[in-house]
Amino acid sequence: MFGKQTLNRPKFLKKLPTIKVYFPNNEQLDKAKLYPLENLYKGELKRTGKVLMGRCPFHQEDTASFAIYPQTNTYHCFGCGSSGDSVEFYSKINGVDFKTSLEELSK
Repeated sequence: MFGKQTLNRPKFLKKLPTIKVYFPNNEQLDKAKLYPLENLYKGELKRTGKVLMGRCPFHQEDTASFAIYPQTNTYHCFGCGSSGDSVEFYSKINGVDFKTSLEELSK
């Protein structure tokens, strides 16, 4: 009981595939996050104070509920709840992964 114990791994752990993880360099990430969101947005934006408002590109709506905050370079939709930065916006609009978004925005 107090002797050397061996760990028997379950069979399902032996069959799991190897996962590749992408880690961007800080320079590339910073450059991509600084890309202005208003340049990525396709549509009409109206300035209301410090915020740019427009229709959300992720769902159908009649009134503007999509806000871009230029000071922080982030967005938020009050209709569908989608929010993020320029990298996430580019990924969602173009249907690409994180790595591709970084490469395109940091050019």
